[in-house]
Amino acid sequence: MIKAIELVNFISHRRTLLAFNRGVTIFVGHNGSGKSSIIDAITFALYGQHTRKTNKNLVRRGSEVSWLNLRFSVGSKEYNAYRRLGSNGQSQLAKFDQVLDSGNIVEKNVVSGERKQFGDSMSGEIAKTLGIDYKKLRVAAVVQQGELSSIIDSKPKEFKELLNSLIGIDRLDTAYQTMYEVVDRFRERLRDKNGGFDDKQIASIKSAIQSRNTDLQDAENQLKKLEAQRDLLKEQIFHTENEIQRMEPLILQSRELHSTEDALVKYVTGKRISMAKEVERLDGLVSETRESLKAISEKEEVEINLQMIKSEIEEMENRIVLNERENGRLNGVLECAKRIEIRDDGTCPLCGSPVQVEIQNIFDFNIIETEIRRKIEERKKLLTEKVGLKTEERIMEEKEKKIESAEMFLASTCVDGSKSILDLESELERGKSDLLRIPQFLIKINDPRQLVLDDFSKSLVVNIINLRSQTKGLKMQDYTNSKLKKTKLSNELLDLNAKLGGIEVIIGECKNTIDTSNKILLALEDAVGLLNNLEKIRSKVFNRDGPVALRLRSWVLKVLSAKASEYLSMFKIGISKIDLTEKARDVQVTCYGIYGDIDMDSLSGGEKVAVALALRLAIAQMVSLNKLDFIILDEPTIHLDEERRKSLVNIISDFFKEGLGPLSQIIIITHDAEIFEDSDVDDVFRFTMGANGSVVVPE
Repeated sequence: MIKAIELVNFISHRRTLLAFNRGVTIFVGHNGSGKSSIIDAITFALYGQHTRKTNKNLVRRGSEVSWLNLRFSVGSKEYNAYRRLGSNGQSQLAKFDQVLDSGNIVEKNVVSGERKQFGDSMSGEIAKTLGIDYKKLRVAAVVQQGELSSIIDSKPKEFKELLNSLIGIDRLDTAYQTMYEVVDRFRERLRDKNGGFDDKQIASIKSAIQSRNTDLQDAENQLKKLEAQRDLLKEQIFHTENEIQRMEPLILQSRELHSTEDALVKYVTGKRISMAKEVERLDGLVSETRESLKAISEKEEVEINLQMIKSEIEEMENRIVLNERENGRLNGVLECAKRIEIRDDGTCPLCGSPVQVEIQNIFDFNIIETEIRRKIEERKKLLTEKVGLKTEERIMEEKEKKIESAEMFLASTCVDGSKSILDLESELERGKSDLLRIPQFLIKINDPRQLVLDDFSKSLVVNIINLRSQTKGLKMQDYTNSKLKKTKLSNELLDLNAKLGGIEVIIGECKNTIDTSNKILLALEDAVGLLNNLEKIRSKVFNRDGPVALRLRSWVLKVLSAKASEYLSMFKIGISKIDLTEKARDVQVTCYGIYGDIDMDSLSGGEKVAVALALRLAIAQMVSLNKLDFIILDEPTIHLDEERRKSLVNIISDFFKEGLGPLSQIIIITHDAEIFEDSDVDDVFRFTMGANGSVVVPE
């Protein structure tokens, strides 16, 4: 039962406080005066839900904050629900308290807020307290405009859906879905444990096992063929290796032969080089000895010529000195002649005495200069001749040095005459003759005996002859071909072993897959029975049209029929019983009088209102489990004719006065106030719209 409600800045209400009593309470006022806002206030205070789309629409325009406080009772206990919103519609505070002492208003906090993710929900706690959630409250206890009679005017299928909603068939739907999820999770666990397979894939697993058995048989057959090829290759490699082993000692001797031949060639080549160097040395020695002897034979002549040249050079140097002295004297005379100029008449410029012709010639500029030029030319000629003599002197000195070198050379070589030079020439000819015996370029040795030069070369030649005899008939190409053959066969064996390894892997994978698949198949076949049982439980127990749901609806229909019939009998309209029955997918309503069943279409307006109200009361009482204890009718008379309106008023006023009816409290919202003028109701609140919002005045 609702005790009181206080609204502050809620929709059109600036501040409204309503206190409720038992019995019939009427909200009277024009449309838009704020009557229906009380319904939204009650549902929002209880469950945080309403019909205004968004919470922002609940806050009075221009207000910073909106809040409401609902006081209600359940049995002997009293509770308080408080919610506060900001201007943006966001919840600022939500509190649900139990009132322990009404006099002192001592409150015990039950829960705060709507932290559903933490399991802390004010709406959930209130639903537990009332035994009804918001959805069922809107169906059982809050009847919207024009919906009073809809419960009997609705289609049978729609009535069944309403009934399912009221009795919680949706929980069966949830359980049905949950069982579906359980089956899915069970299958998921099957897939997790069995490599991603479940019972739906048993046929494909069997097919896969059969396919892998075929693959296994093919792989095993291929393995046998490859193993036979491998054995043949191994035998061929064995024979080839024996042939190589047979030829390897000869190969070693052949390599020794080639090494010895190379050594002989190297030795002979070295010998030839040394002999050529010796021949070259002897040839140079002979040439130089001949030149030295020739130079010595010219020694006396060179010494005489050198002496004569030196004497001529000395005489030439003396003549040059005399020339330079005479030239100096002439330059002195020329200088004096410049100072003493004889007159044209032949007299001295100083004393005027006549000057002899000889003296005049002495101081004659032209004569003096002519003589000076002659002396200069003479000096040039002397210097040129001196240079030529110096050159001849150097040539003779070089020859003298060459003769000295020749004497020293001959002394060092102990060559002192024609006999010694002949010995040297004879030795040179022998060396040239020995050198011609050795081939200049040794590429291939046909007859090694031709290369015997000394004992060492002889030993090499003997070894070569013996090795040639031992390796006679050996063909290097045969050895090379055998090696190539072995390499080819070994590569083929490697490729074959790789194929064998791949086949063995395939066989292992096939066996492993077959073994694993058989284990999975066994596990899945064991699980099929359990899954079938789960599917059976889901379809029969939790199906809304299954046996359990049918029995539940049958029981509920009997209870509703009994309750509705009980209430209807109190209205005294001649209908003694209401029977609700489920047929196929529909729920039918049947009324009975003293003469049997009554056609619903034959009922009067008042009778239909009475039947509808009896059903609403039965539903409200059943859903609430005697906890809710109130019902709200919003404009119940709308769309009703005069007869039905009067019938409804009479039933409500007579049946619910002072809370004597099945529910302690009924609240009626209407703009049609005149219909209640002659009725006996407990409380009337008149709603008007003023400048500051809704105004509520008790009458």
